[in-house]
Amino acid sequence: MVLKNGLTLEDQAVKSYLVRLTNQIYKLLPSREEGADWQWPLSIVIEEIMGMKEIFISHQDKLLSVLCKLEGMKSLNDEEDFALYRRTVFECLSIVNEVAADVNR
Repeated sequence: MVLKNGLTLEDQAVKSYLVRLTNQIYKLLPSREEGADWQWPLSIVIEEIMGMKEIFISHQDKLLSVLCKLEGMKSLNDEEDFALYRRTVFECLSIVNEVAADVNR
């Protein structure tokens, strides 16, 4: 994969990174369910997606979608918001998996 600055990364490195990112996003669910701090890990994931958006030439539309969804999750603080929070986590996971599938092609 060629990045914005012309650096070339092996597809396997990108795939491994996307697996790690997927795990980070998924871990947002148990953090919130267990009453742990979920906002700090969410902020870290948002920061990484912002960085990806800046260096990846392809997948800008998908990265923007994930970024917007994650930013929106910050406002889902109430207990009755959990169903939407959960759905949004799975939507983000689906989009990241689409990016990973594109890398596999």
